[in-house]
Amino acid sequence: MSAIPVKSKIDRDQLLKISPFKEVIKPTVPHKHADYFELILLEQGGGYHVIDDQRYEVLPPTVYFMKPGQTHCWDFSRIPKGYVILFREELLTRECLDVAYNLPVNITLNDVETLPGLTRQFCDDYRAGASPAILKAYLQLIVLKTGEEARTQSAEGRFTPLYYQFRSLVNEHFHQVRKIQAYANMLHIPAAQLNLICKSASGKTPSMLLNERIVLEAKTLLSNTDLSIKEITDVLDFSDPSNFVKFFKLYTSFTPKQYREMAIARLH
Repeated sequence: MSAIPVKSKIDRDQLLKISPFKEVIKPTVPHKHADYFELILLEQGGGYHVIDDQRYEVLPPTVYFMKPGQTHCWDFSRIPKGYVILFREELLTRECLDVAYNLPVNITLNDVETLPGLTRQFCDDYRAGASPAILKAYLQLIVLKTGEEARTQSAEGRFTPLYYQFRSLVNEHFHQVRKIQAYANMLHIPAAQLNLICKSASGKTPSMLLNERIVLEAKTLLSNTDLSIKEITDVLDFSDPSNFVKFFKLYTSFTPKQYREMAIARLH
C-alpha cells in the first residue's frame, strides 16, 4: 500500500467536475488522485506547487496538468484565483487523449485571454446545468487549446493509443507487475510490438519507462514521507533493502539516504 494518501474530489460515477479554485492560503500535504485528470488554471496567486518531487513556482497565468497517479501539494504565498477541472478519459476523443498524455505538468500561458475566458464560460455553463454534450465539447476544446499553448514546451513525440494505454497500466500496476510480457498480455499484443510502440513514441523501451515510474515513486516517498528505507522497500515490493538501494543508485547515482538528505536540504 502506498504511503502517499490518495484523495478523490470527484464521485466514482462522475465523469466531470469544474469549480473555482479555493481562494485560501493553506499548505496542503502531498497526495494523489488515482483515476482522473486534473487541469488547474491559475490567473492569480503566488508560491510553489510541488508535482512528483519537482518544485514549480506559481507564476500566473499558468496551467498545471496532472495525470492519474501523480503526487502534488501546494504552498501558496498569495491568494490563488482560477479554476479546477477534474475529468475522466472517457470524455476525450482519441485526438484529445493524444494531446492530454503529451502535456507537460506546467504550461505558462502566452495568450492571457482565450483559455482563461473559455474556462470561465465553461464553469458558468457547468453551474447553469448545460447539457453533457456541451460540457464535453468545452472540455475537449480546452484540452486542445492547452495543447496549443504547450506545443513548444513538450519534448516527447506523438503518442499512439496503445502507448498511453501502456503508460496507464504501468501507473496502475507498477508496484506489483514488473514483467513487460505481462503488460503486453494486458494489451493483447506481442512484447516486441510493445517495444516498438514505446521506442517510436518516446525513444525509450517499455522497461525503461517502467523503471522510471518506480524511481519516481521512490523519490516521492523519500521526499514526502518519514518511511524508513525498509518500509519503502516493502511499499515498492522489492525483495530486500539492498536490492532497492542498488536499483535506486543505478538510476539516480545516489543512494536513497543521500537523495532524502538532498531533498530535505532543498526545503531549507
